[in-house]
Amino acid sequence: MHNLRGMGIVLVLCCSAAACTAPKQREPEMYPCTQDTQLTGGTEYTSNSGGNRPLPGSPYGYEMWSAGGNNNKLKWYGPEQGGGAAFRAEWNNPNDFLGRVGYFWNQNKPYTAYQDVYCDFNFTRSANGTAGNYSYIGIYGWSKNPMIEWYIVDDWYGNGIIGPSNMGGGAVQKGEFTVDGATYVIYQATRPAGSGNIQGSKDPFSQFFSIRQTRRQCGTISVTEHFREWDRIGMKLGSNMYEAKFLVEAGGGSGWFDASYLRFYQEE
Repeated sequence: MHNLRGMGIVLVLCCSAAACTAPKQREPEMYPCTQDTQLTGGTEYTSNSGGNRPLPGSPYGYEMWSAGGNNNKLKWYGPEQGGGAAFRAEWNNPNDFLGRVGYFWNQNKPYTAYQDVYCDFNFTRSANGTAGNYSYIGIYGWSKNPMIEWYIVDDWYGNGIIGPSNMGGGAVQKGEFTVDGATYVIYQATRPAGSGNIQGSKDPFSQFFSIRQTRRQCGTISVTEHFREWDRIGMKLGSNMYEAKFLVEAGGGSGWFDASYLRFYQEE
């Protein structure tokens, strides 16, 4: 018999030793905020990938895209280190730089066709002010039918909290919700015609954002919970989920991002 006391409620559980077990918990050594060992080695990419590229020996792909600047790069640490998706990115005065590693699908299926997606992460980065006028660190992807670019943002290189002035495209707040121990504010924006997208078209498209109000550099992101909340408030992702990757994006400056642990997984 166990008494669980909290919030003025007493809950009595009766069970035998064989039938009553403690809740399943993450093994302490696997908790992402303890995974802070600096990684070495890996494979370095120094040019635009031209779309998703598979990473050998892993369930992941990577994509690197930069406009302008020089010595922009992404280094993947390999399938045996840091959860298998850990990477380092560097940029030097680009107009825009995106480096990302994670799941690639593009199977003409909606997000509801996949098990719930989670991402454990731990990273360090260069100081605020080293990524230009806008920056995002978190989970990122696209959907098709319709074409939507989406962000779940847990950290950035600017001061203060990201708001509409950092997004462009007339971003409008659509709501907020609490998940993974913090509040995320939800925005929707529109990229104008001529912006370009993963299909190479010049048509306008929507952007969805969840912006964490207390930034962090390690923890777990319950990715699918954001999809559900967007859906609930009328922000519908496309019927073809293209990807879900961990992203660092920099709108200029000279800086770096370095993950010591990065792992995606799917569960019911």
